[in-house]
Parts: sequence; structure tokens; C-alpha cells
Amino acid sequence: MIENLVMKTLWLMMTSLALTLNCFSVFADPLNNWHWRNPLPSGNPQTGPHILSGIVFANGKFVGVGAGGMASISTDTTNWIESATATANTLRCITYANSQFVAVGDAGTVETSADGSSWVLMNSGTSSSLNSVAYGNGKFVAVGGAVITSADAANWVPSVSGLSSASSVAGGGVGFVAVDGTTNVYFSPDGLTWTSQTLTAPTNGYIFNKYIYSDIVTYASGVFLVGAHRYPMMTSADAIIYSSADGLTWSTNAINNIYTGAGGFIYNFFLVGSTNVIAGGSANNTTFQQFSSNEVNWSLISGVLGVNYWTQQGNAGTYGNGTYVIVAPFTNLGLPPAIYTSTDGLTWTNRDHPPAPPAGSTNNFTGIAFSNGVYVVAASNAVVRSTDVLTYTAVGSSPALASVITTSSGFIGVGSGGNIYVSSDGLSWTQRTSGTFNNLHAIAFGGGLLVAVGDSGTIQTSSTGTIWTSRTSGTSFALYGAAYSNGLFVVVGQLGTVLTSPDGINWSGQYSGQLSNLLSVACGSAGFAAVGPGGTILTSQDGINWTKQNAGTQATLESITFGNVYFLVSGDNGLVMTSPDGVNWTARNVGATGGQNLYGSAFLNNRFDVVGSGGTVIESDPFAPLFDLQIHLGTGQSGLTVFATPGSSFRIQTCTNLSAPGWTDAASFNNAAAMTQWTNSSAGFNQRFYRIISP
Repeated sequence: MIENLVMKTLWLMMTSLALTLNCFSVFADPLNNWHWRNPLPSGNPQTGPHILSGIVFANGKFVGVGAGGMASISTDTTNWIESATATANTLRCITYANSQFVAVGDAGTVETSADGSSWVLMNSGTSSSLNSVAYGNGKFVAVGGAVITSADAANWVPSVSGLSSASSVAGGGVGFVAVDGTTNVYFSPDGLTWTSQTLTAPTNGYIFNKYIYSDIVTYASGVFLVGAHRYPMMTSADAIIYSSADGLTWSTNAINNIYTGAGGFIYNFFLVGSTNVIAGGSANNTTFQQFSSNEVNWSLISGVLGVNYWTQQGNAGTYGNGTYVIVAPFTNLGLPPAIYTSTDGLTWTNRDHPPAPPAGSTNNFTGIAFSNGVYVVAASNAVVRSTDVLTYTAVGSSPALASVITTSSGFIGVGSGGNIYVSSDGLSWTQRTSGTFNNLHAIAFGGGLLVAVGDSGTIQTSSTGTIWTSRTSGTSFALYGAAYSNGLFVVVGQLGTVLTSPDGINWSGQYSGQLSNLLSVACGSAGFAAVGPGGTILTSQDGINWTKQNAGTQATLESITFGNVYFLVSGDNGLVMTSPDGVNWTARNVGATGGQNLYGSAFLNNRFDVVGSGGTVIESDPFAPLFDLQIHLGTGQSGLTVFATPGSSFRIQTCTNLSAPGWTDAASFNNAAAMTQWTNSSAGFNQRFYRIISP
């Protein structure tokens, strides 16, 4: 019985011309979503309290977001846990609706989360910064340098017209209201088309400046509320609350004159509680709050905290579990950011806290492997191990390793002084006699043979990992990387060294055309690719003829790996790039902002993992199970490259007529690698259709 749907049927008419046809299915891009695994919550440096710009209460927890893409979570407002999200961009606002948290921020960032801890980065369709997000009338709307809308927070479309930018937006049953700091408010029933209304206020006494500035907006008890101000005199401001049930007709509910002296005035936030709505702001280095139980009558209290802890627009607040919470990212008194809580809106307590140091090993990590539910990391002074992806612990009495890979019986790693160690579980390690005292830098497996390489041209081989034999490499240069594919080992090293061997025993030097050190090599859909300092990327279809590619960077590229039709390169200063062909490269934001050098990478358990300095382990979202084909046409034969989930089984079938298909097995593969190459030398010049099925 066929378990999986036929993924692709390809037509092939043989010609005497050589060409390559690439056919790939379209997959969601997990390379946009990366997660810190070690240290937690993030390896990025944090010297003070987290700067939060937005907060919401939902599902029994407070979730705040802010600088560096960090989130702070609390169920009691006393104890807060920091969590990295899927971005390093500053997040400006957060809301909750349709069973998900939605946060927006700089560079068009939109993220969603079901629990406030695990986040997914969405394609917003804009690179403009987003200041605010709200839900109403069946839609999410985000505003800022652009206006975008979505029914599900995953698929976003731009606004049609009427609102070019806004600082804040609120959603209700009839639609949305946005403010932009001017005398206008903007209404839209669907977030797409916006109309503006001009705010007006009655004249009372001498008016120095009649112009009204809109600051904040919220939705409470079926009405929109806007906090605005004007300056009737040079030393005072009118704090004005407007209300509207339909977003179109506005009435003035409260005008409180507040002394400003030489200072300015601004509303900072609305807090919608169970019995009261609070509007908060600041003027002349003092705070004020207006209270209302009916959204019509407002009372004024000044100097609530005694210090001006919300002096910049962008502060935010929320209410839940009987508690008001304010996040204050900026002050004009040089004070640190703060989280303030209150049960009555009058007496406030600072709940902020210095960040806890990241938990987890902080050794330099150089490689990572996975087997039987266990992750093993090669580290500078001991093996580090994890069984849950979240807790990485140094293994006592374990060796320091430079590289580690998975074997059929567990793990094997190499290191300084010619050390080679094996382990079935990552806990207990046994040393093997390697036959050399030279430092070993990398190890690869292919064609039933293990190949370890290192200083002074060292190449050691073994069929079992127990007995090792020295091979003549023909060079005294250090060798840093090794890979195997389609019957060929490729080793790279110092000053552009490239060696190849079909059997791991007899080695030939190849001309790379480069004098840069080559630190790592991998094989993928485009053949072999090697990387090194100065943004060096070389590609080769056969391991013999090499072409330099434009990486778009001069950074040192430390490692390259391949998985799920992508090459992935990691390097210094948190650099990660991916490419489907080794030629066109895309930089990926993995959230590393602390200058981490990423020394190793691997495609494990359907995910990319990168490791590096300071104990860094960062992991991509999982890729969907993969079946895909690439066809290469040649003279009188056809070659297929099959991309599959490692360990899967499948068959390649052919037929010559789809009108009356008679599919026949052409090849079968069990426990396949991520990439399998197969040549149909009997295809001749006949029309052929190919498909892969499993099992």
C-alpha cells in the first residue's frame, strides 16, 4: 500500500544536449524562525532590566515585549521570566486574540505565539517599522510606517489608502481607530480604507495654541477613547479625552488643565480595568492619571508615583487578575526601565528585576550531532549533551572535541593530540588509538569508511572506528574539513588546499584557485561547497574544478552544511546564510546580537542547528518531511537527485505513457540519506516519466 502521495511526476525527453532541470516543491520557510537553545533565555548580553514597550494580559499571564526581540512573562507580576522570541528586532506592541499573541515591531516584524514563549516570525510584506497592533471586527491591524491587515495574523495585506502612518491603533466591534500625533483621528471598518476626522475642543479662556495633538487610543465598553492635548498657555496644557461609539463622531468628555512649566506634556497609556479606565501621562517631570468608571466623567490625580517614570510616548499598560501593570522603557531622570504594578491605580510598586544570567554551558561549541533522541555538542573542554533541546549539560570526564558526527552505533568525535573518542549515548566515552598525535579538526563518513583529518596533512581512516590507519595526503598543510558524496571524499584546508579520493586511501591534490584557508566543506544539490575567511565560498560539481562565488560578505565563514535542499553557512559575528545552489545566498537573522562566532552547523532531526562561542546553540524551525526530485539530462542517460527525510525508504518508478501509465520500479532505497543520486543509464532517447513513492 502506498503510504505517501506521489510527490512529483516529471517528464523527460532525452536529447544529445546536456542540461539541468531543477524542480522543487514550494515549502514554508523555516529559515525565518530561529530559537535559542543554549544559553537560555538568550546568549545575547543583557546588562540591565529588559526594556519593554508593550504588554498584554491573556490566558492567565502577563506577556511583555521589547528591545532585542525579548519577551518577559509573569503569572503573578512579581516573578518574571525572560524568553527570546524569533527575532532580534525591537518589538513595540503586543495584543491577544483568536487564541494567539501577536507582536509587532521594527523592520516590519510580526510574530505570533500560542503561549507567549514559543514564537513564529510571519511575513508582514513590509520592512517599515510597526508601532501598534489591535484586533477588531474579525481582523488584526498593525500600524506604523505602513498599515497592514490580517484575518489570521499569518497572511498580511497592505492598507489601500487614507492612513500613511500612525503611532497607535485600537480595534472594536465597528472597526478601527488610529492616531498619529496630529489633530486628526482615523477610522476604518476593515483596516484597509481609512477616513480622517479633525479633533476640536471648546475655547476656554486665553488659547496660546489651538492645535490639538492626538496621543493614545483604546476601546472600552463599546466606545473608542482618544487621549489628546493642546497648550492654552505657554506653561500649561489641556488634557483632553474624546469618545466615539462609531469612530466617526467624537465628543469631548474631559478637559483638565495641567501645569507644565517649561516642560512638555504627553499621554502615555490607557489602562482598561474591571471598574475603571485610567489614562496616564506626564507633564513637567511629574505624572498624572485620569480615572473614569463610565468613560464620560473623569477625575484627575497628579504625582501618582512621585517620579516621572513614564515620560515618553511608547509606554504601555494592561490589566489582569485584579492588577494594573505599566511598562516604562524610558525616563528623563536617567532611571532604568521599570515594570510598575498596582491594585488600585494609586499605589504603585516597582516589579522590575536585574536579569538572571543565562542558564547553560558557556564553553565554545564547535560541532553538533544527534542520535536516538540525544544531542551531543563538541566543546572546547568537555562534551555537552542534551535530551530535550533545552538543557545542555557538560558531561563529566568527557573529552574536548573539535568535531563530532553520528554513526550507526552512536557518536564519534576527534580533537587535539590525535584524540578519537566513541560513545553510544554521549555520556560514556571510549578513546581509540588514532595512529597520530597531530591535532584532528574534522571527521566524515562515506562509502563504509571514516576519514579524520588534521594538522600537517594528517589523514586517518577506519572502517569500524576502532582501528585507524594513516594515509599519505601529499601535503603538509593543515586540513580543516571533510565531506563525502557519490563515491568521492573531498578534504579542504590551509591556503586553499583541496584533496580528493574515491576510496579514502589514494589522494589527489586539486587546484582551488584560492590562497585563503578553507575551513569547512559540504556536499549538496549543486555538488561540493567550501568556505573560509574573507567571505570565501567555492563550489564544484565534481570536487575537482572549483568556482569562487560572491558571498556578499567579508566575514570569516567557519562552517557549511547541507539539508533539505539548502546549503547553510555560519560564521563570525552571528552570520548565517543559506543558498539552494551555492551561488545565490540569503542572510538569515538568527537573533545573535552579541557578536557570537558560529563555528559549527548541522542538519539534524529535520532542523538546522548552529553552534558557537559562549555556548551558543540556535535552532531553526523544523522542515516538513521532504520528497523532491532534481533531474539532470545527459547524452543517452538521465540522472536523478532525490531529496528525502534522512532514514526514509522510497522507490523510483518510471513509465512512458501517462495516458495509460504502467509504472515500474527502477530503483529502491532504504534508510536513505538526505540526498540520494541515481543514474538511469538505460533510458536511451525515449520519453520517460519519473516519480518517487514511499514505501
